[in-house]
Amino acid sequence: MTRFIQIFALATMLAPFAAPAEAQPVPCAALPFADFSQVPDAPAQVFATETVQASAPLPAYCRVEGYVSPTIGFEIRIPEDSWNGKMLFQGCGGFCGSTASIRQCDDALARGYACVATDLGHKGTPLDGKWAYNNPQGEIDFYYRATHATAQAAKAIIAAATGGDISRSYFRGCSTGGRQGLISAQRFPADFDGIIAAAPAGVSPGGGLHLIWSALANQDDAGNQILTPQKVALLHGAVVAACDAHDGLEDGLITDPRTCTFDPADMQCRRRPGEDCFTGPEVQVIRKIYQGAVDSSGAPLYHAVPMPGSEPNWVPAYVGAGGQKPIYYFFGGDFFRYVAFAEDPGPSWMPEDFDYDRDPPRMGYNRHLNNAASPDLRAFVSRGGKLISYQGWSDQSVPPLGVVDYLEDVQRFMGGPDAVSEFYRLFMLPGVAHCSGGEGPDRVDALRSLEAWVEDGTAPESLIAYKLKNDPGFGSVPHLPPADENIEMSRPVYAYPDVARYVDGDPNDWQSFQRVAPNP
Repeated sequence: MTRFIQIFALATMLAPFAAPAEAQPVPCAALPFADFSQVPDAPAQVFATETVQASAPLPAYCRVEGYVSPTIGFEIRIPEDSWNGKMLFQGCGGFCGSTASIRQCDDALARGYACVATDLGHKGTPLDGKWAYNNPQGEIDFYYRATHATAQAAKAIIAAATGGDISRSYFRGCSTGGRQGLISAQRFPADFDGIIAAAPAGVSPGGGLHLIWSALANQDDAGNQILTPQKVALLHGAVVAACDAHDGLEDGLITDPRTCTFDPADMQCRRRPGEDCFTGPEVQVIRKIYQGAVDSSGAPLYHAVPMPGSEPNWVPAYVGAGGQKPIYYFFGGDFFRYVAFAEDPGPSWMPEDFDYDRDPPRMGYNRHLNNAASPDLRAFVSRGGKLISYQGWSDQSVPPLGVVDYLEDVQRFMGGPDAVSEFYRLFMLPGVAHCSGGEGPDRVDALRSLEAWVEDGTAPESLIAYKLKNDPGFGSVPHLPPADENIEMSRPVYAYPDVARYVDGDPNDWQSFQRVAPNP
């Protein structure tokens, strides 16, 4: 009864409350009773809160759950006593479907940021596309509305909870999160002062087509796999042997795989199949994955293809492990069943049903919603916005040439490389897979670099990338820089197109490298 009276008292006290105009901080427990229905373009409701006690390195914070009408779920974490006046919106991956990505914001929360994440308008798993079946509003929310609406609502809620204005708002995301960031810069340039758009989906017209093409390339007429994980390992060893030394250091990493001209036919079995050579069908699989999808005339359907050096990441993306079909057979399948076309073919559609002559033009419907490739960043730049992208050269999910092409498109549209470097910089990570993982140093603290650029005018000339001995795993953001005893390898990664060249000293120490122009 006492609890009910307390809640009733809060509700009575806050009945006339209009959150954006209120100067006094609203207690965490009272936020569900505050009125956020008038947030422009983002009528919101907080439905649950809890105060989470401090647990090093995290401070005590108010955990807020709510939604923007009609179905955009969000979570916000607001430091109780150590708020730094800033907001970080953490993007999600795949099809999203939950606010779990907010756990990737712990590094920022520990530094006093208020953190925000959204489910992009639906409930599900990152691999599940059924939420989009004949659901155009859900697709609109997923592709562009949810990020903007959540940012608007979160700013109002954070202001209400803290009684103060947000001094800076930042966005950080990879894959789908990278697309969220680019679309924010292109379509909603007032939402964020700085954006980290890593390995962004939506910049290449290949999109989901690359996923099913690569998965089907390794399937014979009976549906059986041709290339095995063991042969993928053989392939990668041969690629590294052929191309590793192009950058002046034999370290297992290919600094720029565009310089690699390895031909799998050089290792084709001459007499009988063996574990140290490739059969004719295996050579064809490898070539099809490297070249990307083509129509019946042989014309390529996209430019961004998997690069030499990415082979270890083909398992289980394109080449299934343990006798299973590859992951992208299923993820790509759901994309085309429920998302890619204006008229969804539904559950009975299979990747083998895709027609490479008829169906690519039909993807224009999805491209209209999904397109994160507009080079027009004038409104974002006019507000002082700064943009950082980073991408692994060995990315199997969002092939790296997509973001390279995007940067070059921005340069053509907005005055050339020197002009664009004032607001947008790209960093390409050798040997790194999708968002993290792979053989190269994959951990970077882009947020501190972005802060320095936005707040102090110090543009990032390089990022220091670390490979950790004890890595917390995909989806986590470890403390950087790490303790010396946890560093397996570190490298400087310079703003594209420049690369790191080994000089002398420990090849696993970033200080042993210098900045050079790329090979012609």
